[in-house]
Amino acid sequence: MCVLLVMVFFGPSITHADQKTVRVGWYESPFNIIDESGRRSGYAYEYQRKIAAYTGWEYEYVDGTWSELLEMLTKGEIDLLSDVSYTKERSEKILFSSVPMGQETYFIYKDAKNNDIRADNLSTLNGKRIGVTKNSIQTGIFRQWADQHGITAELVEMDISDNDSILMLLNGELDAFVSLDSYGDVNLLTPVTTIGSSEFYFAVSPTRQDLLYELEPALLAIQAEDHYYSEHLYDKYLDRSGAERYLNPAEISWLADHGPIRVGYQDNYLAFCACDPKTGELTGALSDYLNYASKNINNAELVFEPVAYPTADAAMTALKNGEIDCMFPANLTDYDSENMHVVISQSMMNTEMLAVVRSADQHSFFQQETVTVAVNEGNPNYDLFLKEHFPDWNTVHFVDTPACLKAVSEGKADCVIVSNYRYNNIADICDDLKLTAVSTGVDMDYSFAIKEGNTILYSIMAKVTGVVPDSITHSALNFYATEDTKVTFGEFVRDNLGIIMSVVSAVLLLFLILSIRNVRLVRKTLKGKEQIKDLNLRANYDALTSVRNKGAFTEYIENVQTRVNNGETDSVAICIFDCNDLKKINDVYGHEKGDEYIKNACHFICTTFRRSAVFRIGGDEFAAVLMNEDFLNRDNLTDTFSNEQIAISEAAVDPWNKLHIAMGLAIYTPGKDSSLNDTISRADDLMYENKKILKEATEAKQ
Repeated sequence: MCVLLVMVFFGPSITHADQKTVRVGWYESPFNIIDESGRRSGYAYEYQRKIAAYTGWEYEYVDGTWSELLEMLTKGEIDLLSDVSYTKERSEKILFSSVPMGQETYFIYKDAKNNDIRADNLSTLNGKRIGVTKNSIQTGIFRQWADQHGITAELVEMDISDNDSILMLLNGELDAFVSLDSYGDVNLLTPVTTIGSSEFYFAVSPTRQDLLYELEPALLAIQAEDHYYSEHLYDKYLDRSGAERYLNPAEISWLADHGPIRVGYQDNYLAFCACDPKTGELTGALSDYLNYASKNINNAELVFEPVAYPTADAAMTALKNGEIDCMFPANLTDYDSENMHVVISQSMMNTEMLAVVRSADQHSFFQQETVTVAVNEGNPNYDLFLKEHFPDWNTVHFVDTPACLKAVSEGKADCVIVSNYRYNNIADICDDLKLTAVSTGVDMDYSFAIKEGNTILYSIMAKVTGVVPDSITHSALNFYATEDTKVTFGEFVRDNLGIIMSVVSAVLLLFLILSIRNVRLVRKTLKGKEQIKDLNLRANYDALTSVRNKGAFTEYIENVQTRVNNGETDSVAICIFDCNDLKKINDVYGHEKGDEYIKNACHFICTTFRRSAVFRIGGDEFAAVLMNEDFLNRDNLTDTFSNEQIAISEAAVDPWNKLHIAMGLAIYTPGKDSSLNDTISRADDLMYENKKILKEATEAKQ
């Protein structure tokens, strides 16, 4: 034990001479994935790469079914195998690590078209042929579960991959199939019920005690590095059962009796939620969230009835009075929610909180001994947030955000707390008042609040928060963060009156020049034309997506090139994106749906590359310039881009909500690239290669 503790704190000392080649089992599953481009990923693969960071191991991958590989492990024909549940019998033949690599849940799945087996009547499993992987722990767990529930079924043990077993299920050779919670394809399979769960481990060949000696401290070091490492991998690769997409009989009955779910929300709170003054309907990220959720519960149609309230406090009061069923946004601790007699759903949206301070105090703000923060009246979320994270700060309330900002400017308060998604809405006011924003380093979670005792509705809303991907939420927040800053023509005239008057004067001056042919006046006219040109250059944003356009991209690249030439940076990568199938969607479903497809693609790109400048450079093409954090994290971002795109497309029903985006990424390389334009050209070539691969993969599936 002392040796293990020493190795956890100081790490195993690995040199090139110490490197070992480890034969590791590779079986087709979410633990081990190879995509169309031959790139490896998966729960076990990612975990094994992390282990290699601590041990220096190199891997030799040995293909087979899981059952075959388990047998090979006992014979010493491979050295390491993932996803092995502990049993006393197995422990006599192979070595187990003391630290589990995770915990998995087992489901019974049926063909989504099979109506003979019903989740609300488990006796419909009697007499059915139920498949399970040979020699897996699921066999014993199913038998124990069946005995407890009085189920008599024919258990068919098979030594084939889970994907082949699923094909047998879909072909009618099996009635049901027992597997992990990672195999649910909501379009093909329906989870009937869970039968149990177990921890699973890395198992080592009995002939390689030396590997176990190195594996143990590596696993402990990974746990110390990230206590939730296994949970993160589970969310990334295994949480795909689709169970959250099905309501149980009690929930369906509640909806039938109750009708639409009344959702109270805070008005004038974009990017999160607001009542559109023209239509009277909900807009903002909450609107996109509810729309997505309503279409992605497979056995019921959810209908939401949004109701606007002037403040979050008014919405909470309405909830207590029974006028609505739930409210948003709520940011309450367990203690606060108990005192208010409500329960809180899982977090739906997350936002970084900024402190808006006087520009002169930007660098000294957090050194102040006392801080007075201005808070909007009727917003308990901010009051409770401050009590939780900044209990020593004094609060003073004002009627609205502009009043709070004015108070900071006049010295009546030191700061205003705002969401990073709402700062765009007040940026102009801050500029006028000489205010700026600094990060507090704290995030705020927003959830649904539901009245205590409404247990069935809570269960329904828990499934709602489970079906909406983070990518949908983030893209919506990014979109509406800029949407609310658009101005009307009247507002533009008011805010730019001086410039417009200058242009008008210049035009009049031009006529005067033509009349009297005065050289001096000609020069003034040319100055007026430059002002007109300046106005034209302001049109740098794409009207459909609200991101910057090709002209802005060209100007941005020129500015970055200047920084590169001056030696300020050379860490730049260019991503070029192309949205496949746009023409097909336009031709079949109309240009309105094509526009939706483009906006969805733009949201997704902005969400993935959140800290990069994104541009629409063509009808179906986008570009992103990766620098700083996104540049350093580019490999993870591109993996996320590929994986999330697949997940969204699998969940979407309508073609315009699916994503088929080809991507090419090139890194600026001095000596190889004479300028960033060469980098862009290489990224464009790589994008077309990726586009060809995606097309061939799609055709192969058809």
